[in-house]
Amino acid sequence: MKGCEDVQFKQHTFTKFLTAEKNSSLDIHHCMQAVYGDKCVDVSIVRCWVQEFQQEEMGEAWLCGEANDCNR
Repeated sequence: MKGCEDVQFKQHTFTKFLTAEKNSSLDIHHCMQAVYGDKCVDVSIVRCWVQEFQQEEMGEAWLCGEANDCNR
């Protein structure tokens, strides 16, 4: 379903921006719930994305454990 992929891509990008602004994953998820409602990704996905972006900022390779797979 292309529509769902587009929404998830937008949320991924939104998360990257707000992570750079030093927002917490919970704050980011609350903002996205207000915008995307039922189409908002789960907070666990937001946490995984935030971890990914924070590691990128520190120049580290992103390693997400199997249990925390972001389903990208």
